[in-house]
Amino acid sequence: METSSSTSSAGPVRIFVGAHQTEQLAYRVLEYSIRRHTDLPVEMHTIDNSLAPPPKDDRFLAYTNFSFGRFAIPREAGYQGRAIYMDSDMIVFRDIAEIWEMPFDGAKIMVEQITDETRGAGRLTAVMVMDCGALHWDVDDIMDRLGVDYDYDGLISVYPLLQEGDLQDRLPIGWNSLDRFTDQTRLLHYTKIKTQPWVYPGHPFGYLWINELKRMLESGILSEQEVRDQVAKGHVRPSLLIELGLDSQRPASKFSPKALLRYDRKAGFVIHKKLFADMEAKRRARLEYDRQRDPTGYAQRRRERLWRNFVRHPVRFFTDDKLRV
Repeated sequence: METSSSTSSAGPVRIFVGAHQTEQLAYRVLEYSIRRHTDLPVEMHTIDNSLAPPPKDDRFLAYTNFSFGRFAIPREAGYQGRAIYMDSDMIVFRDIAEIWEMPFDGAKIMVEQITDETRGAGRLTAVMVMDCGALHWDVDDIMDRLGVDYDYDGLISVYPLLQEGDLQDRLPIGWNSLDRFTDQTRLLHYTKIKTQPWVYPGHPFGYLWINELKRMLESGILSEQEVRDQVAKGHVRPSLLIELGLDSQRPASKFSPKALLRYDRKAGFVIHKKLFADMEAKRRARLEYDRQRDPTGYAQRRRERLWRNFVRHPVRFFTDDKLRV
């Protein structure tokens, strides 16, 4: 049994969730699902990239609005005790105590056990139990080293920040199920950003997220107006109001997933508008770096890229600037 104050599970469960202001509804659903399945006191915190300095090189812009915020967690926790990190695009089906109370046994970070199915998907660091007393991370120094000692993917794996044995895959299988739901699933992670249920109506397990949202509305934890506000801001799809039975003019029973998708498109809804804009900026920065480093090779690769894009998208090629870069 652990006795060190730095790793004790006493006190509230401290959970830090990567969530930008555009993902607040997803965060609320995750929080509700966590609290619904545990009797332990839970202390929730949202984090985003404002907790870390921006990359000095646009080639290493964050993939999400909260990618770099996770490295500030030990500091935010006062470099004491333990904490859990999660992404906001998740829902929980089991008691969080199952991973909160696990002993570190020499680890500084614990992630889900690697299986044949998840091997190659990295260390699944979207769910981490962290020993904040043992992680002396300086987020300013970490960001200074980005592009020098490691690239973006390396940093997100957290390997460059740890020694051998610091990260161990010991959390029970199912605590980071990637777009799958089975009898082992303890936490469902909606990883494919174009099909997350709050922005797309056709995810095969989207109904689980919708059901959780309905429970929140029925219990009064979430109001109808709060959902409408998120739709008005463009953070979630308009068809969500139909699925939740909040559109008196459009009964949900008359809308298939394809019909809901058509409704969203007609309403002008753009999936993760800011995120995709940031991703395009990152892509263009990489191309510019490539052009300056190797002009001749860049020109040849650009010709090949343009031809490939034209063959694949002959109509869109002339209207989509991204295909002609």
